[in-house]
Amino acid sequence: MPAVSIRLASFFLSFLAVSGQGTDGVIGSVKTALGGVEIRRGSQSIRAYEGQHLLLNDTLVTSADGRLGAILQDGTRLSLGPNSELQINQFVYQPVNGKFGLLLRLAKGAFCYVSGKIAQFASGSVSVETPVGVVGLRGTHLAISIEGS
Repeated sequence: MPAVSIRLASFFLSFLAVSGQGTDGVIGSVKTALGGVEIRRGSQSIRAYEGQHLLLNDTLVTSADGRLGAILQDGTRLSLGPNSELQINQFVYQPVNGKFGLLLRLAKGAFCYVSGKIAQFASGSVSVETPVGVVGLRGTHLAISIEGS
């Protein structure tokens, strides 16, 4: 029995470690950055690189030759194709408090989403806004392409 207790305690402690936005505001990280990829943070435009931290309200932007892959703290995976722009407007992952939420705004381009723990724990708490409407995500995968400016 002691080995089981130790494993459960270890799992619980690791669960608490990722149960919300860290004190530094990091909500995820860039996993792949190919070609022209930048992060707009406030009035700054920062060239994206693998391992770079993502913060709430960051806008991920790719150029004609750019592609970006990111993972959020709850395991949500985001991918952007060329000429894309996606803003992370809300990220709440606090399982201990029962609080969850993810709101993404896709202005243009191609975007793929694979759900993480937020969608698993609260299926109605993930949305993607686009210029033509809002997609409420209840499943685990989504791909959207928006043409135009």
